[in-house]
Amino acid sequence: MTTLSIEAQISELNRKMDLVLEGVELQKRSRDEIDDLAKDLNIVAKDAFQQTVVMLDKAQVEFDSDALSSLFIKILQNVDTFHEMLQLLESARDFMKDASPILHQVGLDAVTKMNELDRKGYFIFAADIFKLMDRFILATSKVKMDDKLDNKSLFAILKELNSPEVRKSLSYSLRLLKEINN
Repeated sequence: MTTLSIEAQISELNRKMDLVLEGVELQKRSRDEIDDLAKDLNIVAKDAFQQTVVMLDKAQVEFDSDALSSLFIKILQNVDTFHEMLQLLESARDFMKDASPILHQVGLDAVTKMNELDRKGYFIFAADIFKLMDRFILATSKVKMDDKLDNKSLFAILKELNSPEVRKSLSYSLRLLKEINN
């Protein structure tokens, strides 16, 4: 081999060795950073644990390791139950997602129908019917069949038909019946 070829090879080896040394240095720095991070996290975890202990002590919470281990065992025994419960919750969420537009439309349709019924006067009519029923029930409690008062002649009944209140009520009833039949 020639001297130039050996020097080129040595130069190439030196260059590769420099790259390897740079890689090793980067790994060392990375490992040092990870070690520093682990030390910092360890300090933070210890502080958090101590703060938790102080808070639990102030709240007078006693830590029972047997109860915690039994709770952990119960949780592990019921993993399938928790899985089923989560599936049910997901199904319920999916159902609500699918049903909410339908329920929204039903609500809008109900409001529209109620508005239409209100415009036609159904609610006022229903309130008046309830008032009339209330008056009728109160009147039937007060007015009882009486042989002396209710045993009238045909002329006495015709005389009562001539009163303005009875004529007005009969006239209104007849108009109402005609309108219903139309």
